[in-house]
Amino acid sequence: MKSNMRHVYLAVILLIGTSISSVAQNTVEVDASAEYFGYANVFELPANGGGYVFGEAWGVPDIKTVVDPGAGTLTLQPNFNVWDPNDEFWVLNGEANKVFEGNTYVEDNSLVGSALTFVGGVESNTISADYEVLAFIKVFNADFSVLKEETTPVVAGQNFAVEYTNVEGADTVVQYGFKVTGPVADPANEGSLGSVVVGEELVLSIGDNQALKVSVYPNPSKSVWNINTANAQITKVAIYDIAGKLIEQQFGSSNTIQINSAAYQTGIYMANVETETGTKAVRLIKQ
Repeated sequence: MKSNMRHVYLAVILLIGTSISSVAQNTVEVDASAEYFGYANVFELPANGGGYVFGEAWGVPDIKTVVDPGAGTLTLQPNFNVWDPNDEFWVLNGEANKVFEGNTYVEDNSLVGSALTFVGGVESNTISADYEVLAFIKVFNADFSVLKEETTPVVAGQNFAVEYTNVEGADTVVQYGFKVTGPVADPANEGSLGSVVVGEELVLSIGDNQALKVSVYPNPSKSVWNINTANAQITKVAIYDIAGKLIEQQFGSSNTIQINSAAYQTGIYMANVETETGTKAVRLIKQ
């Protein structure tokens, strides 16, 4: 029943334009029933130069990620497992002495050779500002000497999408998942340092994005659309036709992006406007 209802929800979302990015051709979604792997990268503190120390495979529970297939979620936390006040490698004078990057990911090499979009929803994000949590796609060559990585932040109550398009013949390994980066943590502070809970894409109502104000002018347009946000910088605009096919993407870091509509056929299009604080879809009309 859940699967059937989800398909109905996605059809409705496409029509009203609140989450169009989920229709990308090659898409994987957060799946708590998938097989997850863990990998730890360890760095010096920024005050000590921030250099890379080592990396190795870790168990997912040891990364401090809780995978719950029943709830359909992953809970991402800072790493508490290495804290040892008697080990100066990790803890010096009662303070964290290393930065820990905990990666929780799916590896699916059947995706090699094609563009990929990784999507999901962020049910909550209460993690301390001392930690950065990113969704990622990582693509390696055969001996892991070359890494290509795409990332995006995770925002509470919002969906996310990571896109990998730099497809090359040397690609052999594809991973997608999440990483939590920050100082090693004292287990005594586990509750106060918070967590991030991710799962399938959220079904957003139009009202969920009202705080993000997006305007388009002129609209209808004969030659150009100016897309403007009053309260956030635009990071990407993706244009879809009414059937959900991706037509164009533009990236930026300002409050306005201009789309040249001269070559567009007359009709209705949807723009998925992504910012650092959220995403909103708007309807575009080409005369």
